[in-house]
Amino acid sequence: MQLIATYQDGDLAELGARVMDFFEERPDLHSSGASFGGVAATNPDKVSTDISLVWLDRSDPQAHSLSDAIMLAVSRCLKQYLADRRIFLQVCPERSLFVNPIFNLQRYLPGEGFKNWHCDWTTADDATDPIKRVLAWILYCNDVENAGTEFLWQEHHVEAIAGQMAIFPAGMSHVHRGRVSPDCTKVIATGWINVGSLDAYVQGLAALPPRPA
Repeated sequence: MQLIATYQDGDLAELGARVMDFFEERPDLHSSGASFGGVAATNPDKVSTDISLVWLDRSDPQAHSLSDAIMLAVSRCLKQYLADRRIFLQVCPERSLFVNPIFNLQRYLPGEGFKNWHCDWTTADDATDPIKRVLAWILYCNDVENAGTEFLWQEHHVEAIAGQMAIFPAGMSHVHRGRVSPDCTKVIATGWINVGSLDAYVQGLAALPPRPA
């Protein structure tokens, strides 16, 4: 489990509670969960309700305040992750990683979940630049017994504990899926850590042509 790390403290627990409250307060931002893969009509990889947050967008003060707190928390955990694995950054292209400023809040009702095995690396054309994902992160926002994330080849399960942050490789070495609770609702925040720099990534976003309405 050397590349699967978990972190817990009071600040992360408080952040998880903020995510839970925000999800209930902002139904206007809810959307059906989506994933890269699966057949939506017959065999969706993921069944959830999501809120997408963009840290760069300051038009919604409440959403930006939460996004800012999430960015700080993930950056803090990433710093510890790299401090504990000093060779990791040395072998990364550009020797630089950053927390992608686009991420998701996800609510799984009883029986819902990211049910299929998958990894977070993909060649899909998406604003999060998924081909450059190196690590993924999950913040579990509430306690749900036997409903965390299981890793196929590592034969390892990260429990869904309120305020627990998990960081792990995004690539195919760490294929994983969510365990589904038949009785309880699970809420997480999740996103990615990409190779490169945040400044270069933001400049690249600014250079993208506008998407059709």
